[in-house]
Amino acid sequence: MQRRTNIQISSLIILFGILTVLAQFATYYFFESYLIIWGISSLVSVICCHILLEQTTSYEACFNYSLFTLFVSLIIMVISIFGKVQLFLPYTIVMLGIAVINWLIPMLHCYLRYMFDYGTKVDDFISFYRNISIIFILFYFVAILVGSFVKDLFPWAYPVATDTYNLLPFNIIATKIEDYLYHYFPLNELVTYLAIRIVAFIPYGFYITLLLRRQTKLPRFFALLQLPLLLEVLQYIFIPQYCDVDDLIYAVIGGILGSAFFYLTNVIFRAISGKEFLSRENDYHFSNSSLYF
Repeated sequence: MQRRTNIQISSLIILFGILTVLAQFATYYFFESYLIIWGISSLVSVICCHILLEQTTSYEACFNYSLFTLFVSLIIMVISIFGKVQLFLPYTIVMLGIAVINWLIPMLHCYLRYMFDYGTKVDDFISFYRNISIIFILFYFVAILVGSFVKDLFPWAYPVATDTYNLLPFNIIATKIEDYLYHYFPLNELVTYLAIRIVAFIPYGFYITLLLRRQTKLPRFFALLQLPLLLEVLQYIFIPQYCDVDDLIYAVIGGILGSAFFYLTNVIFRAISGKEFLSRENDYHFSNSSLYF
């Protein structure tokens, strides 16, 4: 298929981006079910990504499309929160889900396309994955910092108020389990308390393992400790009531799970495609040197 010019590609990306955002927020306006809204948003994103890959033969087009739709959906979300359009387009958590979809679906679609290697030959997946990961990492660190230091922003993450720091391992969780057994504390809040502290650091473990793939296990483990330990030290200094040694333990568990998820991803990718995840296209031997990011 003949490659299109840069102007044609840019026009196609903007056109599909506008159509995607219009379809997503029209669905948000007319439907109440988040399943319908997220389902249609995902479907539109998949269709647009597929057409872009076939027409441009470049993963860069999908990155620009994802960046455009993510940026516009975030602007709409901010206007909905702080502007005067609450009656017309009120903010709910579903709107945040649309923004996540505009990053997640192009990434997953391109990943599967690269792994199964079907259809038209498409170039430069590694640059695409690096760029779209940078977008995620930026938002991820902002979310971690805001959630760790802005008081009362996520009350469900800190269901029990404390006056000072906790340096006794598993003291708070033991108290919560005891309260649950005596019906003073609901099970869903107990699960949320544990899950949010573990799940929040799975992406951190994934990317640390990816970036330090060539290192031995010990440097990777110390790298998994760095961010959680830094956060707890800063909380100890500025917000002592948020400082909890348990959070450090849960964060390390989440990081280890993220590391395991990276290896699982690589195993699945290698079994299907016959090469390492993020390996050079002309390098099919299985070695640490073939991985770069």
